[in-house]
Amino acid sequence: MAPPRRSDLQTLIQEITVDCNDDDEELMGFENAFDEQANFPCPGTVIGEDVTVISVATKNGRRELLATCEHHGRRYQLALLDIELHTDPATDRLVAAYRHWASYR
Repeated sequence: MAPPRRSDLQTLIQEITVDCNDDDEELMGFENAFDEQANFPCPGTVIGEDVTVISVATKNGRRELLATCEHHGRRYQLALLDIELHTDPATDRLVAAYRHWASYR
């Protein structure tokens, strides 16, 4: 499957952040979009290790999305941007939009 076009990503970002006033609200918009549209759990890879991505959220006052991952029965929180997800097109599209948005923050 081809990666989403930049214009498609910008449209999705606009949809997600339409009522947001600042970066913090936009981040919450992404968290809500993942809650509503992403399909978890899903497989992923972190530094060559297979993990299961359980969920995505903002935590501990960090200004980024964190993924809760499971590896060998233990759970870890990692920056979503550090994980290569192996998932469905809808979730891939959200991740691509988040990566695009985060690259300008």
